[in-house]
Amino acid sequence: MTKILDWVAQRLTLWMTVSAALALTSGVLILSARAGVDWGDAPAWAAFAVSLGGTAVAIHAARSSKASAQAGVRQAAAAEEQVAIARRSLELAEQQALATGSPLRTDLIQQALTPEVPYVAWWIDHRSKNTYVLRNIGTDTAREVEIDQSRIACAVRGATRADEIAPQASIETLLIPAWGAPKPNELWVRWEGHPEWKAVPLP
Repeated sequence: MTKILDWVAQRLTLWMTVSAALALTSGVLILSARAGVDWGDAPAWAAFAVSLGGTAVAIHAARSSKASAQAGVRQAAAAEEQVAIARRSLELAEQQALATGSPLRTDLIQQALTPEVPYVAWWIDHRSKNTYVLRNIGTDTAREVEIDQSRIACAVRGATRADEIAPQASIETLLIPAWGAPKPNELWVRWEGHPEWKAVPLP
């Protein structure tokens, strides 16, 4: 898609440049013919030089338009990438819901599809009996990530902290229940820029 947009921008720029040059030059020649200008005279050549100067200005403007068009292409490519990441997050959520038989969290999906750049969003995968994976399904890297162990009654093994978790990356945690110490219904997470604890439901 980006290559197509870039090709269109280049063709439009070339067309604008050629059209501007031909229009200015033709205009000068037509006006000169009607006025009976003798091209052997110095003033006539001076007028033609002025028209060429106008053509140069038009070419410069066309090049500026090309730069603007290319910037627009780059912005469109960045937007497409964000949409692609959101779609992958949705597919991951659907796969997890089908695998575990749990209901699809439409609020988390809506958060993942919200076109805010950048943002952090969380999803927990149930990998095995006691193994859970906290995954960043947002578009921004989460730094200084921490899981609140004080809200977990059962034994906890594995990672409960991370210096950073990039988009689609994750950390693995083991929750080992015991008599009188069941697994929690959610994990409470906070990270840099979000000091309040956020509840992320367990599947």
